[in-house]
Amino acid sequence: MKKGIIALICMILTLVFILVALVGPWYSASGELAGAKVYTNYGLTSSETKDAGEDPETTSYADQKKDIKDAGDDVPSLYSVYDNTFYITIIALVIAIIALICILGATFSFGKIKTMKMLGGIFGILAVIFCLIAPIYFMTALPGEMWKNSTEKYGFWDTAEIWGAKVTFGPGYAWYLMIIGFITSLIAAIIIFMDKKAPMAAPPQ
Repeated sequence: MKKGIIALICMILTLVFILVALVGPWYSASGELAGAKVYTNYGLTSSETKDAGEDPETTSYADQKKDIKDAGDDVPSLYSVYDNTFYITIIALVIAIIALICILGATFSFGKIKTMKMLGGIFGILAVIFCLIAPIYFMTALPGEMWKNSTEKYGFWDTAEIWGAKVTFGPGYAWYLMIIGFITSLIAAIIIFMDKKAPMAAPPQ
């Protein structure tokens, strides 16, 4: 398999991982209360909560912030962590799309090969950076904001006793997908910069 095809597949996977991460849970708090499993999964734009004996309920952060404002309270700064992570992830998505287009051009000889290859490498590196920034920022910023007004402080991976129940905190699969996206975009970028040949793959017949 040609190197260009491998880079192309890696960047497509990166794009898929970012898209899934945008809608999946980045953080989760789960435990057992009255013999029933309870949890809250936190995405970038909404959260899903399941209480004992009830069906899961999803509410958007926009609605939550509106309810808080309507009650005359200040919106907790915790929401800014999710908002900022969402914006960083969107930037990573846009960059990955541009990188994919450039890699397609370099691989199948659309446009100027050298230009497409150079742009593919540049945007590939940018995709690497933003795919890493999003989960690292989230991991470092969330605990401090989450327990800002609490006497107890917990880490990104942790457990706590809340209302008589042992609750486990940790990242959701979307957070891990961004780490994997960082790896696949890094592989794609390395392949692009290491391939010194003009066309990354033979033009289609």
